[in-house]
Amino acid sequence: MNPGVKIFPTATAARAGASMEGEEEEVETREEHDSGTARLVLPEDGYEWRKYGQKYIQNIRKWRSYFRCQKQNCMAKKRVEWSTSGEADDVRVVYDGMHNHSQGPSNRKQYDLLSQVLRDQSTSSSSSSSSFPLS
Repeated sequence: MNPGVKIFPTATAARAGASMEGEEEEVETREEHDSGTARLVLPEDGYEWRKYGQKYIQNIRKWRSYFRCQKQNCMAKKRVEWSTSGEADDVRVVYDGMHNHSQGPSNRKQYDLLSQVLRDQSTSSSSSSSSFPLS
């Protein structure tokens, strides 16, 4: 986890007293492209999102992307703000509203599998060597 990334539920969600599933998810990496612009790679939170807009906010000098949940009749949204400086600690994810459905079984399985793979990779990278059976 990147301690510098901040994730904020909106006041609406806070007033509802509901905990937001995936609220501890953080933006993990950035990748540089040949054009010199950074592409934000968002972690999976178990829900399917559709990007519907992006703009540059001049007064805070950050990009903001807007996402809606893809599930029909779900009003959950999220905003992601990041600067072009390339610093991963300069990213903010804001969730607006609550999902009115659970994560789909296939999404949950994919999310759990991805989480397990990432945990396994971090464990194996910390060990000095790894061995595989040859049978």
